[in-house]
Amino acid sequence: MKRFSAVICIIVLLTAGLCGCSGQPVSDDGLKIVCTTFPQYDFIKNILGSDDNLSLLISNGSDLHGFEPTAKDIVEIRTASLFVYVGGASDLWVERTIVSTENPNLKSVAIMDYVDTLSLEDIESLEHGGHHTHDHSSHDHSHSPEDADEHIWLSIRNAIKITEGLCEEICSLDPDNASLYRSNTAAYIEKLTALDKEYESVFANGSRDILLFADRFPFGYLTHDYGISHIAAFTGCSSESEVTAETFAHLIEHTNEHKLPYVLILEGSDGKTARTVCEATGADVLTVDSCQTVSSDDIKNGTDYLGIMTNNLEIFKEALG
Repeated sequence: MKRFSAVICIIVLLTAGLCGCSGQPVSDDGLKIVCTTFPQYDFIKNILGSDDNLSLLISNGSDLHGFEPTAKDIVEIRTASLFVYVGGASDLWVERTIVSTENPNLKSVAIMDYVDTLSLEDIESLEHGGHHTHDHSSHDHSHSPEDADEHIWLSIRNAIKITEGLCEEICSLDPDNASLYRSNTAAYIEKLTALDKEYESVFANGSRDILLFADRFPFGYLTHDYGISHIAAFTGCSSESEVTAETFAHLIEHTNEHKLPYVLILEGSDGKTARTVCEATGADVLTVDSCQTVSSDDIKNGTDYLGIMTNNLEIFKEALG
């Protein structure tokens, strides 16, 4: 909190010269959009047809967990027409940041508002061989940000809903170009829909119906979409880092029981847990990408959401057989 207060003081000094007393955006370039994470950035890039006047806050290869905005970040938000964030527990800083911008023309949207969310308890209850129970008969999909799994973009079906929702927000801000945005969106959604069909086919026709993550597990929405079971060391992107002996035994037991040739880890993982499981079972390691650590250099080199999810599909195909 002290760090954030200091940042706000710096912002006041930095923005006073930019905006005067009116609190209006300073950009004369028209629509300006600021995103917190890569997936939303890439969705909007496809809606706009370019990355002009589009910026990404978390662009250094780190993820949203534990992110705190700098003074420069908040100045960037202050001068935006549209600010797009995820809306989960990692974004609890957003409300006080938006209040501090004093920009009445700033539109802010949380992409979690466009989809039905799953709680971490929901996802944990779907773990194969687990002992968790959860009554879904009266499930109303209304989780608080602290309860909901934030990784909604790892469902392609969610990505379609988010893209549609963002398109409408952008069209409302720039109606003169709405027909272009809607045309771009339709073309992009056609690609997402085709990829969803490929996922559906691979997950329906694999010789195995379970994925084992010797790591954190942000793919709950994806496995929920296609009815695939999972086993994981940690639910979601838990801050836990120490694997207990009980968890090791659980992972090894199920790798052997289901004769799994592969265990999965996330990009950037140190792989220690997976190596231990593999040494005990003879399995090999495969790495999937959660779209959380894409850097500005990656983007310059052509990394995009469709490419990451297509590559992930090939990994899942190999894991499922």
